[in-house]
Amino acid sequence: MRQKIRKGMLAYSAVLFPITFIFLSPYIIIVSARMGVISGSGVMFAFLFLSSIVGSRLYCGWLCPGGAVQDMAGYANSRPWFGRFKIRSKYIIWGIWFSVVVFLWIKNGPLEVHFFKMFNGGLAGLLVYAGVASIIYFFSLVTGKRGMCHSICWMAPFMVIGEKTADLLHIPRFRLKADSNACISCGQCDKKCPMSIGVQEMVRKGNMDHTECIACLECVDSCPKKVIRFGVGRQQKKNS
Repeated sequence: MRQKIRKGMLAYSAVLFPITFIFLSPYIIIVSARMGVISGSGVMFAFLFLSSIVGSRLYCGWLCPGGAVQDMAGYANSRPWFGRFKIRSKYIIWGIWFSVVVFLWIKNGPLEVHFFKMFNGGLAGLLVYAGVASIIYFFSLVTGKRGMCHSICWMAPFMVIGEKTADLLHIPRFRLKADSNACISCGQCDKKCPMSIGVQEMVRKGNMDHTECIACLECVDSCPKKVIRFGVGRQQKKNS
């Protein structure tokens, strides 16, 4: 039932994507920054960072329309994403992009907040949306499950930094937990994970923290022995 609710929420986020994508745009925030404005996307990215300090990456697994589009691509290509070395690419892209945004904010200050800046419809807006959705879909179609999340997502780093901030400050946050002794090595957790994470190996080591985990709880719900649980807590000590 929980996964039906989650997938239903993701599907609805995809339905709303033509409206909400403007508030998730990496381009609008730059254009607005040149005008001395913090746009809706800037407010949204700040919210994702702050919410992840306690909620980790629940947004990615339950509400992200880009994730929903990629899950649709997964029906055509369900191949696991194995290009783990490419995970660094999104942080490089994010670092350059965010540095430009901050530079423009400083250069064009004092800033004003305009949540609906550049929020308009028309043919141009529809074409931009179609282009963004197509890039997300076809990139995932070519690279495997949630390939865009791994390689080029500009929102994930905000939440990963939020998680690291919580751990650094010893703030309890949403995370997975596991009883490694109860694991029967059936591999269902690996099979169901939409992010192609080696969940079974994480269970064996007794450390369920992983920066690519989107808190979708597929591994929790697929485990026949209920080895994996979830809750709010502090960072676990790594076992050797």
